[in-house]
Order: sequence, then C-alpha cells, then structure tokens
Amino acid sequence: MVRSNSSWHRAAEVAVIALTAFVAIVAAFLWLRAISGAGQSETAGMPASLGPCRPVGDGSVFARDPMLVGADVGASAALGDGRIVWAYGDTFRRVDGRTLTAVRNTLVIEAGDCRSVVIPAGGQEAIPDRDDGVGYWPMSIAVTRGDDEVTMYVYAQRVTGSERRFAFDNLGPSVATFIIPDGEAPILMSVRDLGPDDSSRRNVGWGAASADGGDGYWYLFGTANPEETLVFGWSVRVARARPAALGDPAQWEYWTPAGWQSDPAGAVEIIGAVDGVSQTFSVLQRASRWYAISKRDGDLGTDLGIWTADAPWGPYSAPVTVGRIPNQAVPPVLRYMPLAHPEVTTVPAGMVRVSVCRNSTDPNLLADRPELYRPYFVDIALPPLASYALLEPGD
Repeated sequence: MVRSNSSWHRAAEVAVIALTAFVAIVAAFLWLRAISGAGQSETAGMPASLGPCRPVGDGSVFARDPMLVGADVGASAALGDGRIVWAYGDTFRRVDGRTLTAVRNTLVIEAGDCRSVVIPAGGQEAIPDRDDGVGYWPMSIAVTRGDDEVTMYVYAQRVTGSERRFAFDNLGPSVATFIIPDGEAPILMSVRDLGPDDSSRRNVGWGAASADGGDGYWYLFGTANPEETLVFGWSVRVARARPAALGDPAQWEYWTPAGWQSDPAGAVEIIGAVDGVSQTFSVLQRASRWYAISKRDGDLGTDLGIWTADAPWGPYSAPVTVGRIPNQAVPPVLRYMPLAHPEVTTVPAGMVRVSVCRNSTDPNLLADRPELYRPYFVDIALPPLASYALLEPGD
C-alpha cells in the first residue's frame, strides 16, 4: 500500500503529538514512582487480600477508591464464579488519602455492582517488579476453570524506565500465573519472562491479545512493529495452546504458511503493520465470526477499527472504522489502547463494551486531576457498522 503525501503529513503531525505525550506521561509516572519508593516483591504462593467492595456506581469498573485513582490498560476476563477480573497498568493511588503514588500494575475483582482492589503482600504491584527494577504492564488475560478455582494467566510487557532520561524500554513479553479460589483473592504462583530482554519492536510480543477458541485451544496473539519510517501500526501473528500449556510457550504451536508448526520463527503475519493494530489489542469470537478490535494505525492513529475473519488465524478483512478516538494537542489529550470486554453483559444485544484509555500530556494537570487518567467506555456493534463519529467519554 502506498500512502499519499497528505497521509504522510497527517501521520507526522500525529506522531509529534504522541511523542510529546509519551515524554510527559512517562515523566509524570516515573516522578510519582520515584517519590513513592520502589515496589516490594510479593512472595509466590502468598495469598493477597481484597480491599473494600465499593459500588461501581457509573457502570464502569472505576469508582471512588484511593487504591485506584487512575490507571490504563484494563484487560478483563470472567472468572466463572460470577466475578470479573480486571488487570490495569500504571496505577495512581492515594494510600494516605492525600499523597499521589504509583505502581506498575493492579488487579481488581468485580462482583455484581461493586468491585475490590486486590492488595498483595507489601501493598504494591499484583505482579511484582523484578529484583533489577523491571516492571510489568498487563496486556491480556486467559482463564482456565477447575472445580472450585481458576488458573489465571496474565500476559504482560516487561518494562524498565529511567527517572533521569524520562523514557522506558519494552523488553519483551512475560506471563504471570495466579490461582483464584471461588469468591477469594488471587494467589500469585509464578512470573515467567518469555525470552531474553530485547527492546527491539521487531520482536513479537506474544500475549498482546488472547481468546478462548471454544475448540480445546486458546489463541495467543503477538504484535510487532517493523521499525520503518511512518509505519505506526503493529502486525499480528497467532499461536495456539492447550489450556494446561498457557504458561509454557515450548508447547505452543504457531500459524505458518504450512499450517500449525512448533517454531515461532515461522509464524506468518495475519494482519499487517501498515494501518495495523495497537501494540496491545483485543480479539473475540461471536456467532462463528472472529473480530480484532484496536486503534487503526496503532495508538498514533485516529480511528477505532474492527478486522473480521472466519477463524482466529484469519485471513482478516481490512479494518472497518466504527468511530474516531483521536489524540489532540489542545487541550492535551491522548486516547489509546481500546480493549473489548465481552464478559460485560449489561450492553444492548449485538454490541460489545470497549474501553478507551485516556491521559493528559500535561503532567501538572495529571497530578492535579488524576481522574483524567482513566479509561472510558463505549458500546460497539458486532458485526461492525461503519462510522466516523467521535467516540467521546461519558463524563
């Protein structure tokens, strides 16, 4: 595909906005993290606790809670006991009611019309930092059901940052394994880094999306960027795993031109990087059709897009734009990483709830009004209906 000059100019302008946002957001988080102290590691196998179950109120997972003042990502999954788990990324907290602090990730359990923040031993991240300070940003969740508990796999990016350089590196994917007894808090069992640390965006980040195929396999999607000029989207590849092997990539199979093979190097792109997805996105099945949901052209784009296919390995259609979620310079707002939540059933028939992450490029504004750093929610039709309407937050 050849882009017009106008497309190049638009992409360049958007890139400037997003790069400015990137520096400001990372600076704000790392500053808060520096003043709040390093995270404490949770001992594997040690049960966490659930905070007070606070009313959801506005229909979203957010309510007034000092442990969840602001956050992004928000991957979700049904636990099979009537509850929903949410996994958030960088999280702002006011643990003493006043001082704003930050942790790399947070788990939340929603039960009916209220939800509780999961509080690990030490009170810090649900997935603790490595000893060298590398932290984890959740991407997607896979859940397998036992008699009276579930095993939950949280796929995450591992990241490192510098308070002096106001920048971070994404070092590759990881998987955290939890046991969750019915009605109780998660128990962290292990954290496994998938591959050596490597900050190249060309490396495939497996677990960027995950979905139960209903055929005895889970499908695990990986994203990569070719690091080419003006290619802001991410390509997609897919692996499959039996439920018992979700935490062990050595047992995964990868979709290749020759079918399912054991070598990840042969995995073929099922969605290209040009006009591709965000680094983290969603895939779901509904009525025998498969849908990939993301921000078209990555988080630097403007459109919420939906790609469709007859199977999780594609081939996928060109994306249908179902609404606009643009970044903007004045006032400084970044809208990014839309994620689908099919386990949320309080939506009209034929629709799915989608969260859109939001942030401010002004760290001072963010410190004064951390509520701006929260996802907002929209309901999208499936099959997708083309639209260029601005999908604005409900607040």
